[in-house]
Amino acid sequence: MLIRCICSDFYKIKRTPILWLHVAAPLIGAFAFLGYYSITVNSQPLGRINAFLEALCIVFPILIGLLCGMTAAQEEQAGSYQVMLAGTKSRATAYLSKLLLLLILSAFSVVIAIGVFAAGYHAASAQFYLRAAFAVWGGYVFLYVLHLFVSFRFGRGASIGLGIFGALITALTLTGLGDQIWHWMPWAWSVRICNDMIFSLQTPSAASLAAADIQYGVSVCTVATVLAIVASLLWFWRWNGSKSNE
Repeated sequence: MLIRCICSDFYKIKRTPILWLHVAAPLIGAFAFLGYYSITVNSQPLGRINAFLEALCIVFPILIGLLCGMTAAQEEQAGSYQVMLAGTKSRATAYLSKLLLLLILSAFSVVIAIGVFAAGYHAASAQFYLRAAFAVWGGYVFLYVLHLFVSFRFGRGASIGLGIFGALITALTLTGLGDQIWHWMPWAWSVRICNDMIFSLQTPSAASLAAADIQYGVSVCTVATVLAIVASLLWFWRWNGSKSNE
């Protein structure tokens, strides 16, 4: 039932900008960085990789806000959410279908962005790039849950606004302000884990400290994400399709 629902949701977005944004945005970003690096001289290849991953993590919250908002707006225009709420026997199936489709597409986008960059920039191993891709994707699952809730409850504009705010927070956590508190900030999980991975390569003597920092962040991220999914399912089960301004 869930698989059929996901397939149905995929066909709904097949000819919309939602699908193409998941392909075009990562390609443009990866090629832009590769093009820039091809014409500049820098003796710190790991620093270049770090800059690319940081830029990817800063832009991602905005894309999440936009894409979740567009997904919710599509359902609203199709019948004020009633097609989604009444179209399946289980509301949980309808909600999980939307969430899983967005997560599958986001994984595809991350693989495209990091895969294209890795193919053109061989300063790190394939294993590192694979771990970085998983860190970027896994760290933002919580945000997809959050933005779906905001999009359904408050509308596309609120989701996009939250995405812009999230991008600013992500950038701020790259400074010293985020050293002690990033583990508890969803917008910082992906970028700080990637930073620690780069740091462990640059400073092997501190690899154990970086690993402990990553483990702490991953633990908080995992627990928070599971709780967010459960809470969102409970909320969606009781939701009647109305927004806060109605």
